[in-house]
Amino acid sequence: MTVPDDDPDRIPTQAELDAMDLAEMTRSSGESDIRYPLPDDEPGAAPAALARDAWVCWWISAAAGIASAVYLLLNIGSLSDALQGRLRADMEQAIAEAASRVDKVSNPPKMPPDEFHGLAHFLPPVMLVALVFLLVVQFLLLRAVSVHHSRNSRNIFLATVLITLVCIPTGMDLLDFANAAPTMVIIGWIQFGALLLAGLCTLRPVVNRWLPTGRSLLPSKMVRQGGV
Repeated sequence: MTVPDDDPDRIPTQAELDAMDLAEMTRSSGESDIRYPLPDDEPGAAPAALARDAWVCWWISAAAGIASAVYLLLNIGSLSDALQGRLRADMEQAIAEAASRVDKVSNPPKMPPDEFHGLAHFLPPVMLVALVFLLVVQFLLLRAVSVHHSRNSRNIFLATVLITLVCIPTGMDLLDFANAAPTMVIIGWIQFGALLLAGLCTLRPVVNRWLPTGRSLLPSKMVRQGGV
């Protein structure tokens, strides 16, 4: 005699057990996808704002940066000597002003000729290396944004852009390009403007929609989805 399906003592067959396990796995997988959505495996081609506009602006900035690096390399000795002279003159002026305020020394001593030699001959090479290093890092990061569909690479790229934007006017002022090399001031501001535009291109809404979303989930959203 056949055992009815609603018999509580009936032992399920192996096929029924497998079907129940599969249904449970499907339900669990669906809930997991809701809480932690998988990245899009086919994001499509990068938008023109990233694949074209950002690269054009960055290459203009890079060309200006390379021109600045070549100028620094060819004139690093004279730039270091001039920087040493300005630092020494500024210090002598500061000593004279302090002495006149306290009215103790009418003729303050001059600074030694080799004062600030180490600092003046250390900063220009460091600036040259930093300029080249930032250019290489920015190239690799901007490429990683498009090739690897990486939001983290975009964010790090923007951080290097901000660092460079701070360094450009600071370096031009420190090396006195306004008096020593006016042409380099123009090149420096071209680099500044083009790099700023490159960074803004990577922040355009079409790029943000193309890049993957973050994996974090707010607690309030988990409550609404029944996860807690």
